[in-house]
Amino acid sequence: MRITGAKRWFVVALCALMAGIMVYVPFLRYSYYDQMCVLFTQYKQVVPADSVNGFIGDFGMAFGIVSMLGYPFGGIFADRFSEKWLLIAGGILMGVCSFWFGIVPGKTAVIIIHLLYGVGTSFLIWSAYLKLTRKMGNAREQGRMFSTSEFVRGIFGMLIGFAGVAFLGKAVLPSGELEPAALGVQWRNLMFISGGLFFLFALLVLLFIPARVTGAEERGDEPQEAFSLGNVIRVLKLPGTWMISALVFCCFSFTSAGNGYLGAYTVNVLGISETTASTFAIIRNYIIAAAMTFAIGFISDKIGSKAKTLGIYLAVASVLCAALIFTKSAFILCLVISFAFAIVYSGMRGIYFATLNEVGIPLSMTGIATGIISMLCYLPDVYFAKLAGTWLDAYGNKGYDAIWFWAIGCGILGIVTAVITYRYSRKLQRNQEQKEQ
Repeated sequence: MRITGAKRWFVVALCALMAGIMVYVPFLRYSYYDQMCVLFTQYKQVVPADSVNGFIGDFGMAFGIVSMLGYPFGGIFADRFSEKWLLIAGGILMGVCSFWFGIVPGKTAVIIIHLLYGVGTSFLIWSAYLKLTRKMGNAREQGRMFSTSEFVRGIFGMLIGFAGVAFLGKAVLPSGELEPAALGVQWRNLMFISGGLFFLFALLVLLFIPARVTGAEERGDEPQEAFSLGNVIRVLKLPGTWMISALVFCCFSFTSAGNGYLGAYTVNVLGISETTASTFAIIRNYIIAAAMTFAIGFISDKIGSKAKTLGIYLAVASVLCAALIFTKSAFILCLVISFAFAIVYSGMRGIYFATLNEVGIPLSMTGIATGIISMLCYLPDVYFAKLAGTWLDAYGNKGYDAIWFWAIGCGILGIVTAVITYRYSRKLQRNQEQKEQ
């Protein structure tokens, strides 16, 4: 069945809402890191206080491992099965896990929850969401379909993020400290609402999205290649696959550092309250991210190359990251730099996969290529939370400096990769122009 008219935009918005809650719940540590430390050590003795950062890294790593392995298979599932039923299955699974997480179970259970979050995200929802969104528009409409989807995700993330701040803020005592028992109650409320939203969106998908959806265009300029080992090898042999994987890896490394630890940095190093830090985190991770991922598309068009644009952004992000280290004694200046840093690193994800055409990856291999690249470039999801947690447990506030130095190192590597990628893309363009003459 082909979806037309205003219903197309309803489907885009509905898929974006489900994707929005999908990327919010597994990454609660990005917005409520310090509250989670109290939750796991004082509300319930899930882990000792001296290892709580490592524990948060453990379940972050569990989610990252499953997600990394699941991206290629999620693309295969989206080609083989109905997007509708994948979205419903993912929504139900993640809804159940959210209710489970709300009661703050034991250490092993929290790890299992995040393993299942990884299944729901990468195997079930992510590729189905992308494919269904793509089907709603023709080739000329892809930009507005995905930018609208990104905007809806950002606005919804902002709303539920601020709702979380309001809930958890009720646990703050007049002294500014968190009251563990009240925090546990409000955490349960937040997670139960999140679980309910998963069920609600799954129900709306069941009611309003057909089992078989025909794309706005009956066929593309090139047929999509069926999954096969031979095509995987062909994609792996393309230099562009490795260039984009390395480039996006370096960009995403800044996101892992900034989204994951700027909030805790402002609390423990700059001395602001947990509630204020969470409010700032919502602004950075959702409002700024929504605006900047939309804007970078126009900026890259002006620059003329997505790879060159990412290289420039990496250079600016590296400078700002270094400034965080050297201005931490100047409260206002460091806080301003933290928001400037967020503007840069959050914008980069808006054109991650817009670089494929520049490095000669055929349209017919987009599915396989994006699956392989996602598996490689999102590797920081696997190890970085654990690595950063280990630094913080071992070195205290000095661990944040290690986090920023690690990001700067990735930035320097990324700039070199961006230069190589840009020169390679220019070479391909010249070769193509010679063939056409």
